[in-house]
Amino acid sequence: MAKRADIDWTAVEAAFRAGKLSNRQIAERFGASEANIRKRAKAGNWVRSSQKSAHQSAHQGAHLPVGEILPPINPSARPARMGEPRDHVDHMREIASRMLDELGSITSYVGELEQLIETETADDKDGRRRAAMLKAISLPARSMTLKTIGQALAVAKEVAGIGGGKKEEAKAKAQEAAKPGNKYAPPPPPKLVVDNGK
Repeated sequence: MAKRADIDWTAVEAAFRAGKLSNRQIAERFGASEANIRKRAKAGNWVRSSQKSAHQSAHQGAHLPVGEILPPINPSARPARMGEPRDHVDHMREIASRMLDELGSITSYVGELEQLIETETADDKDGRRRAAMLKAISLPARSMTLKTIGQALAVAKEVAGIGGGKKEEAKAKAQEAAKPGNKYAPPPPPKLVVDNGK
């Protein structure tokens, strides 16, 4: 990250006002921190141009019909008739994929979301609502969500019988190591030598 004195704040302001880049993208381009960009924008009353930023589009999307917000559903992924069984593993993967997309969006625009939360909760008498909202998009919360989705996908993989789980892998490795000639194979039984020639 560049030193604060080396940052071209005029260019940062121009990029912010243009409204084409997120705060994170501006920070990466000019070597500033997102927090400093937000502080300068608030202090200088920087306003994004008429081009909608990503967080504004998402916020205004709440008033759009569902068909315009959600991606179209693949008809082959749905049962043809009500009551027809659906492959639960594929359904689980589909949901996990959508959740990962949502998590990716939150992570990509976390700076803008934080700014929206600050604006929304500016008039609150106490900071509880702001703290709860910021906690929901915090790095630990997002990391835990990613971990949980990963575990769910691992379970789906295990249920589908793809590759097996950790226990099955460990069992297969143990059986392989115990085969004759391998390192952990049991030793052969002792040979009894009998000399009847006396």
